[in-house]
Amino acid sequence: MLSSASAKANGIYKLVGCECDAKGNAVVITYVGAYGDAGKKMMKNKGPQQWDLWKLIELTKDGNFIHSTKTVGGRCRLEDGTYDIRLGPLPGNGNLQGMCGGHMAAWAEVRRGPDVVLPHYALESGNCMQGPGALITVKIIIEASKKPVF
Repeated sequence: MLSSASAKANGIYKLVGCECDAKGNAVVITYVGAYGDAGKKMMKNKGPQQWDLWKLIELTKDGNFIHSTKTVGGRCRLEDGTYDIRLGPLPGNGNLQGMCGGHMAAWAEVRRGPDVVLPHYALESGNCMQGPGALITVKIIIEASKKPVF
């Protein structure tokens, strides 16, 4: 059986987060990771607007498959309106025993009222979201009335 603890057997820990930057009049989305002891320390010291991706999934009774995922996020009031931020896990495979089953990434989406400011965006891409050609977005800044900066 593969649990979230054993899924981290490769030693990498990841957090997805969001914050309102009042001084910069911006929404900031972060995606950070660390290995081994540094990763454990990062998880222990995470902020209230940061989430462990493995805690955003629900497994089937046998622990082999992802039954469902949860979304988290926040709301940020900027000069041009209220921004709704949604964040969620992006499993490599719903079958945790299958190819990429132990990999977990994240996605983000931001709206201002009915307007989509940041469409559903994978913060990692590539084959199992790792290796050659993989892209990882670690920060997205969305200032009021501007396009996102990656």
